[in-house]
Amino acid sequence: MNETNIKKMSGAEFKQFFGPLLRDLQDNDEVTFGAGDLSLYRPKDRGPAEGPRVVQIEFNEVYTVIPG
Repeated sequence: MNETNIKKMSGAEFKQFFGPLLRDLQDNDEVTFGAGDLSLYRPKDRGPAEGPRVVQIEFNEVYTVIPG
């Protein structure tokens, strides 16, 4: 994954990381976020119209990220 302080990954990294899970995910499987303490708000396509897209996955809770 991306080793910077910015919490993001490329599309290739996302597919490599989540692809196998999504392919094998059954309709009755459970998916949790964080340590089970986050709830999904929405995925958001932030564009741009041309070039690499920015896809943001938003959660309802706000966390303070402490470097370390």
